[in-house]
Amino acid sequence: MKKLLIAIASVVFVYTNFNPSYNLRKYSVYYAHNMPHKEGTHPEMAMALENIKAIYTPDKKGIKYDYDGLAKVYNENNRVNGNIPAISATYDDNGVQYMYFRTDNKYYIWGDDFFLKGIYDPNTANMASEKIEGGQEALYKEVYKNFGFLVEANVNRKPLINMQKRFNEKYYKRFN
Repeated sequence: MKKLLIAIASVVFVYTNFNPSYNLRKYSVYYAHNMPHKEGTHPEMAMALENIKAIYTPDKKGIKYDYDGLAKVYNENNRVNGNIPAISATYDDNGVQYMYFRTDNKYYIWGDDFFLKGIYDPNTANMASEKIEGGQEALYKEVYKNFGFLVEANVNRKPLINMQKRFNEKYYKRFN
């Protein structure tokens, strides 16, 4: 029995550290943090959301993870008028997008480089590119206040096999 457990643990260790695809997903926040990127992009948050099923997700009071379909994260600690901030990665024909549901009952849609693309108001069923009070960076600070714990929990998780060069080859263009 003990040998079986050691064998299983060895297989898991080898898979998580030597499988390039899984390694890039599991340590994506660390790699994104250490990758050069242009100002205004937020690769750490993008990678945390895009790889939410592979990264470490801390068990925190008031935080709910919904993995049914698209992975979505809710922060019940910052509920306002019954609205709970939520964020998720979504996929369309053009790749990945990120949706942030704000307590003002609007969806903020970010592109794959985490630049704001538009705002959807479910009350009017309209897409708009209206100005945000304080600008896009202020909105990102709000996103980070609600969901930055995902980045903080993973940014210093160093992989045993560092695949930074491979990560940069795959994502550099997207964030520059």
